[in-house]
Amino acid sequence: MAEDPQSQGVPAVVKDPAPEVAVLVEEEEAPKVDAEVGKTLDDNSVVKPCAPKEKRDFPMRETVISLGSGGELRFNWFVSLFGLAFLWGISIYCMVEPDKAKVTLDEWFAETIQYFTWFYIVGNPIMTFFIFWLAYRYGNIKLGHKDAEPEFSDMSYFAMLFSAGVGVGLFFYGVSEPLWHQNSNYFSEAGYRSQDEIDQWALEITLYHWGFAGWSPYIMIAICCGLASYAFDLPLTVRSCFYPIFGEYIWGWIGDAIDGWSVVMTVAGVCTSLGLGVIQITTGLQRLEWVDPTKTELTGVYVAIIWIVTAFATISVVTGLKMGIKFLSVLGFSLGCLILFLCFVMEKSYYLMNLLVQTTGFYMQWSIFQVPFWTDSFGSLNPGEGRSVDGNSSETWWIGAWTVFYMAWWVAWACFVGLFIARISKNRTIRSVVFGVFLAPTAYAIIWFSFMGGIGLRQARQALELEKLGTDFFQDAAHYQSDSSEFCYDVPQEDVYVDGVEDPIFVNTLPGITPVCKFDTTSSPAAWFNVMYSYSYPGTGPDGNFGGFGQFLSGLSIFTLAIYFITSSDSGSLVVDTLASNGAEEHHWLQRVFWAFTEGGVATGLLVAGGSDALGALQAASIVFGLPFNFLIIIMCWCILVMCRTLEEHGQANENMD
Repeated sequence: MAEDPQSQGVPAVVKDPAPEVAVLVEEEEAPKVDAEVGKTLDDNSVVKPCAPKEKRDFPMRETVISLGSGGELRFNWFVSLFGLAFLWGISIYCMVEPDKAKVTLDEWFAETIQYFTWFYIVGNPIMTFFIFWLAYRYGNIKLGHKDAEPEFSDMSYFAMLFSAGVGVGLFFYGVSEPLWHQNSNYFSEAGYRSQDEIDQWALEITLYHWGFAGWSPYIMIAICCGLASYAFDLPLTVRSCFYPIFGEYIWGWIGDAIDGWSVVMTVAGVCTSLGLGVIQITTGLQRLEWVDPTKTELTGVYVAIIWIVTAFATISVVTGLKMGIKFLSVLGFSLGCLILFLCFVMEKSYYLMNLLVQTTGFYMQWSIFQVPFWTDSFGSLNPGEGRSVDGNSSETWWIGAWTVFYMAWWVAWACFVGLFIARISKNRTIRSVVFGVFLAPTAYAIIWFSFMGGIGLRQARQALELEKLGTDFFQDAAHYQSDSSEFCYDVPQEDVYVDGVEDPIFVNTLPGITPVCKFDTTSSPAAWFNVMYSYSYPGTGPDGNFGGFGQFLSGLSIFTLAIYFITSSDSGSLVVDTLASNGAEEHHWLQRVFWAFTEGGVATGLLVAGGSDALGALQAASIVFGLPFNFLIIIMCWCILVMCRTLEEHGQANENMD
């Protein structure tokens, strides 16, 4: 186990006469660190890119446990214990006193929002603009060596980063989030916008949350870690990003604290998402009647699903990145595309294509400058503080509950997803990483939300239309109401005529799509399955009892969602094990199993002890504790710049453009 480098002679990086090689020499005292990568005031040297496959040792704490089978466990005991102690400490607090923990941590979250909304909001476009400039100025620099080839094909690469980064969320929020944004915010409460404008702004707000803003923190850590590890041969850990600032001191307690905190953020994020996602899967199972729809005590179901997901995640992470994780990522992404395609062809397809084009232009117009800087400063004023008296202000809680929450949540997940993307981006150029991690996912998000969100909005509008027809012509708002739910309406499969009116009061141009549902804010996970069950095609089939595509699409959605949860869990386990083992990319499989079971155990304990309140408390905690990372990620801009300049000075920029 290595001691703190500040208490002993440490290796300092110096120039080697041979080109493209950096070597280590022993010095008597820790060198004074200057603001260039590897430069020290006493020897005035700069780290140079390392030769491929060159092995280097770093003075980090490490514990080695030999196993009888001949293998061994290698990990940083301080990082591991720091992460476990902090994680289990806050988790046990949430389990033992979930109500009190929820109140306390919600207060912390509210104060974070109150005082740091400006910081979360402005930090994100800073990252976005820096990434675009970086792709332009240093896009031909590789996260690796000039002649090396990427490890994964473009398809596998995109599927893996997509599955780890946002796959689960697109199912959870794909239909429901645009429906949420039809009210309560500045863009819907102005008092002069039509329903058409409000719905377009609902899509715009959703896409702002899931577009460049979501991927900016991920790509910052991915590029910074990738450069440090694959171009400068530093360990694949978050601490390596800050070598330009701390130099050799990063191998001591400063680096241990950074990596330990990264472990906490990663596991907390995966656990809360695992637990909250299980609730949505259970909603789908109840809709399919695989779980009793009338059952309210669902703890046993939650636990069973968590451990089924954990078991498959464990198998995946044990088989490794190039087998289990890659296969499941491609499978999950392919099934998601299949669901998207089936919904597209069964819906009003040309309406969706029109909406896609319209939303793309709207996103390009508003999501680059105006919306990213919107802090809703007037709308967040409380009564007595100067709140608007015209009644058209947004709700005071909206900016914190949605936009700031998202900005904080992406940062909280950035350690996990960013490091995973760095791992699979080896030997790719910065420009290809920006395209693959920034532009392509944003384009896919525009397609996904334009289609799935557009379907949800159209069906909700049709439900309101049927409600109004019932009121106007039958004096009963519930005339077309479905027996299945008070929020859903059966769509007449033929044109509807009434006495005294020559023209039909309702013309059905989409036969087969029924029922359609308004948004139930008390059960937002049901919105996705309402859409799936709307493709019922009544009266079709050999005997007129086809039953529709609802069960098939819902079952396929649950299966795909489970795969995305598995890929999030196994990717998280891989990243945490990498952090806990000082950046080693090859580990004993028992270490990965340990972290996979830790994630499942924490999620189980939280759900059993406090249900969604306990999970929400841990989620709030991870966002509050992620505040320092937002600052660190912005500092990474400078670290990336220094590393790129160093590579360019030493001729490591790839001569060929992408």
